[in-house]
Amino acid sequence: MKNGFEIRKGHNFPAIHWLWQSQVGISILSLTLSLILLLSMSLISGAQPFVVLASLFEGALRGKHSIISTIRETAIITLAGLAVLIPIRVGFFNIGGQGQIEIGALAAVIVASNLQGSPAVVITAALVAAMAGGALTVFAPLFLKIKRGASEVTTTIMMNFACIQLVSAMITGVLKDPGAFYGTTRAIPEEYRLPFFPPELGLHMGVWVTLIIAMIAYWVMKRTVFGMYLKAVGSNKDAAKASGISVNKVLAVAVLAGAALAGLAGGIQAMGVTYKVAEGWSKTWGFTGIPVAFLGGNSLGVIPVAFLLAILETGARHMQAMTGVPSALVYVFQGIPVLLFVCLSAMRLLNKKSSSA
Repeated sequence: MKNGFEIRKGHNFPAIHWLWQSQVGISILSLTLSLILLLSMSLISGAQPFVVLASLFEGALRGKHSIISTIRETAIITLAGLAVLIPIRVGFFNIGGQGQIEIGALAAVIVASNLQGSPAVVITAALVAAMAGGALTVFAPLFLKIKRGASEVTTTIMMNFACIQLVSAMITGVLKDPGAFYGTTRAIPEEYRLPFFPPELGLHMGVWVTLIIAMIAYWVMKRTVFGMYLKAVGSNKDAAKASGISVNKVLAVAVLAGAALAGLAGGIQAMGVTYKVAEGWSKTWGFTGIPVAFLGGNSLGVIPVAFLLAILETGARHMQAMTGVPSALVYVFQGIPVLLFVCLSAMRLLNKKSSSA
């Protein structure tokens, strides 16, 4: 028992102890085990695992165009991750990110296509409209959570369907481009699209805005009184209320902020990449944000996780072309790490309880 206790404490294996005891370590273990599983599954398709891995990275990082596409994908996945991470700090599981992204994108396109003025004013107004659209989308689930105790998991999932269908109705109806043979809005005028900075690099301003937002969110949650309120409310609402914290106010601010960032993600994608909202324009970024939030752990941690998932996303087609492995296999990787993360975290908690008993 003594030797087992020492191993558990990490006296003989400090690296294993760190992986097992820290959230970052659990995330690394989850991603590593998921990657091993992904490579093992590629054997079923008759491909060499390391060839599959190499083709993924080649498709995502070989050449300027591929790298830029991967970084752009990282930006929107990062915001989608923050849209889950911030509300979950106060115990609100926001699964409505996909609908918030759709509404945010549509709001940005409407403003940028109809508002006249200097590019700086129009672009700012469009991005603010995107954030407002995302926040408006979560208002009903938030109200039901506070007033009726309704499960936000159910209500935000329902809002996803409502938002996606609303966007579909708009782009095939009143907002449809008359000259298009499929459902799409008019393209945003060139002068109102997100500018590239620096121009020769080809990265739109949304990438840098995302990075700044992630750093600000980290500072707020780690270094401010409001960040302490978030942690207190998420840990124990009754104790937070007894200590004088306005629980509902903190909850509302966190949830609305998360939804606004999801809306901003849609606005940035529409104004910096697609320049319109059309049928099939979006990927499942809102759902991808869930594993990013869990595995990232904090506002800066979501960035490397988002980058990894962006590599898988942008490199999947190249992998399929080069190896014959279905690109859909990549989506397996997006869900398995969360399952492993939850299982490993539960095992760690049980281990702590048994050690203290």
